[in-house]
Amino acid sequence: MSARPVIDHFAAARAVDYASQHMGPRVAAFLASAWGVSVEITGWERFPAGFSWTTIGFTATAGGKARELILRVGDPRGLLAPYSARPEFTALSALQGVARLPVPSVYGYSDDASLIGAPFLVTGRVAGDTPMPWHGDAAKRDEAHNETLAVDFADALAAIHRVEWRRTPLEQLWADVDTRTLAANQVEYWAAHAGLLDDTATHLHPPQLHYTMHWLRRHAPASGRAAIVHGDFRVGNFLQVGGRITAVLDWELVHLGDPLEDIAWAGLRVFAGGTPRLGGLFDREQVLARYAQQSGIAVDMRVVRYYEVLGLFKSAAMLTSAMHRVESGRAGDYRMASMGFQLASTLLEVNRLIAEAA
Repeated sequence: MSARPVIDHFAAARAVDYASQHMGPRVAAFLASAWGVSVEITGWERFPAGFSWTTIGFTATAGGKARELILRVGDPRGLLAPYSARPEFTALSALQGVARLPVPSVYGYSDDASLIGAPFLVTGRVAGDTPMPWHGDAAKRDEAHNETLAVDFADALAAIHRVEWRRTPLEQLWADVDTRTLAANQVEYWAAHAGLLDDTATHLHPPQLHYTMHWLRRHAPASGRAAIVHGDFRVGNFLQVGGRITAVLDWELVHLGDPLEDIAWAGLRVFAGGTPRLGGLFDREQVLARYAQQSGIAVDMRVVRYYEVLGLFKSAAMLTSAMHRVESGRAGDYRMASMGFQLASTLLEVNRLIAEAA
């Protein structure tokens, strides 16, 4: 059983007021309570990218010391609503100081929506830019930078999967997770997110989604190997400076799972920018070999193929949910409506992968 919140597909979502004059004082009060000293917030800057958690940068000055911070808000009208900040906070707290795994520092969280209007997390701000293959970054970046990033990428993922999660606060978060059904857990979670388990809404979904759900249920591996799974580990979710990763970001999908789930997700062609490279930047075989060496985990490509299908099913679930949220008025970001154009190509890729897996 997953520790994630139960999804209510018909709950009304109230818009969050992100204005600095409204939210800023509430965040300052939260930090002042945590730090035991008054806090002044300046430099409030909302970043436009992303469909899920809203990201805001600001400077918090307390006791004469200024900290550059990031506020992540789980907007109830966002792509993955409803949100809980607890899993991401707990994971980042558990991973502080892990060798070869740079992550932002964490300063606090709350799932009490009455504080600022939604669940939220406060982290440190890390220097760096985000390489994206479809922006032409691969061509502009020195190939030596791609090679060092590939090493850091593989090492960071191996470091995540090597952590003894039972010796961290994550053990309490995942105490009720059945480690024999990790793949099946994910199938059911994303089927629910897409609304596939709602008998009154079956007409809203392409038959291929139902077929894929049943295929995944029939073929779910049961290795019993359980590790911290980032859930969205890929090019685009880390920062870099000079060809070295400075922080692995976006831990909102962290969960207990099979480590090969992360391998499959990172290598999906939809993240490759039309290139044969992993994430559009890295030599695929080099990354897999380095990961296996550093993690001690054999990369069984038969299992990876299953998780590739699951990854695309997850993508299709997000796309479907995004469309339905806009249609029902539960989402206010109309960029989400355009995500529906990606559904057909995603399902075609699912067909290809199922044929390969078979």
